[in-house]
Amino acid sequence: MKPPRLKVLRAAAYRAMPWRNGNGMTLEIARDPATGESFRWRLSLADIAQDGPFSAYPGYRRALVLVHGDDLRLTFGGHGERLLSPARRGARFEGDWTTECSVPLGRCTDLSLIVRKGPADSPACIVRAPSIVSLASTREVMLSAALYSALFILEGTALIRELGDARARLAHPRDTVLIRPGADRTLRLESRGSGTARLAVLRWRPGRD
Repeated sequence: MKPPRLKVLRAAAYRAMPWRNGNGMTLEIARDPATGESFRWRLSLADIAQDGPFSAYPGYRRALVLVHGDDLRLTFGGHGERLLSPARRGARFEGDWTTECSVPLGRCTDLSLIVRKGPADSPACIVRAPSIVSLASTREVMLSAALYSALFILEGTALIRELGDARARLAHPRDTVLIRPGADRTLRLESRGSGTARLAVLRWRPGRD
């Protein structure tokens, strides 16, 4: 049976897994395939309590979103650096870059996407720059048929409905709405509660095997 094209993944169900370099733990949100040593893509959530190196993922591309914390500094050996903060939460980089992080203002939490590039002669791997959607009332978001999409709830509560589908899904902080490739679609997002909901949006396509 094929998995549903749109599914809400609850934060309570994320799986704790060790980092590849053994320096910490991550909460695995979703991956393809679901089991095994290698993967085509993986979405996870990690706490960073101290300065240190990121695990190396040669043959992959990465995107990162700051979920919690005020200052996450990434240094890419020979490729510059990036400061993530509540004003600028996202970054993209190559998995084989020598990447160091520091947390000068204390513990941070990040949302991590890792996507396999595939052979050079295969259709290109795509990892879009992460974006943040602020939702004060109702907003529509267009999604491409060719890409996976993930909507991660940073703050507040959001009601998600695909246009043409009567069913609505309610997503709470740290839940993830995973949308698999299929037809082009439009999602209607509605903030629930008194405050503004904020969502991190990731879009990707792994290279073919």
